Amino acid sequence: MPRIFHLIAVFVLVGSAVYLYRVKYETIYLSEQVAKLKRDIAREKDAISTLHAEWQQLNSPERLQKLAHANSQLTTLRVHQIAGWAEIPDRSTTVDMIGDKLLSLGEDHPSSPSAHSGHARVKVPSTASEGPSNEN
Repeated sequence: MPRIFHLIAVFVLVGSAVYLYRVKYETIYLSEQVAKLKRDIAREKDAISTLHAEWQQLNSPERLQKLAHANSQLTTLRVHQIAGWAEIPDRSTTVDMIGDKLLSLGEDHPSSPSAHSGHARVKVPSTASEGPSNEN
């Protein structure tokens, strides 16, 4: 009987040693992964700061002004180029060729009061006195 207990104790001891080594190596592996991720994060932060510096250099007002003068044939705005509201022409009406064609086809038989516009017409009061009253 004591031999069985000794054998069980040896198996438990060997099993716990195997489990302990497995946990140890898994912990080492995970700590290496954490260190690798920290290095990757530091590398990405350096790349981001480099890109920020390059962006600041590309967006410097002096550089943009040089590029604008070198690559643009635009001139500065002069006072006589500014138009007033009265000088701006009215917007022309849009031509609805399909709607005109449908109107010409359906002029003999209007099916509804809104046949000419395609939308129902609603009378909108032009002033507050013509609007609906709030009498309850």
